[in-house]
Amino acid sequence: MDLNCDGRLSKDEIRAGYNEYFGRSIGEKEINKIFEKCDADGSGGIEYSEFVVATMNEKKILSNNKLKQAFKMFDKDDGGTISVDEVREVLSFGGHLDEKVVKKILKSIDKDGNGEIDFDEFVKMMQKNIA
Repeated sequence: MDLNCDGRLSKDEIRAGYNEYFGRSIGEKEINKIFEKCDADGSGGIEYSEFVVATMNEKKILSNNKLKQAFKMFDKDDGGTISVDEVREVLSFGGHLDEKVVKKILKSIDKDGNGEIDFDEFVKMMQKNIA
């Protein structure tokens, strides 16, 4: 759905994707509701992490085991933290992801500012985006 490959979904991209996947158009009111629930940082776009959280079942994702599994999906080297390179690798799907997007994602989650996302920061981000 990310037509311009900037790592986030705009209202126009949501509208086009909805039409393509569901075969019907979506109204402005419905799109605004989606953005109210999904655009956690109020950026005007739905970033990948916000999209993933929004598409998961709340009860399933909040279990500690599921959170650990999701964290391990990003923590490729099993080092206990998620680095900039790991964010880039997971979210680029083998393509290119703008460096500014990667850094913005990391900065929004990395609350202690050490340049990596630890499990506690990951859990807080997931819980915040689900609430």
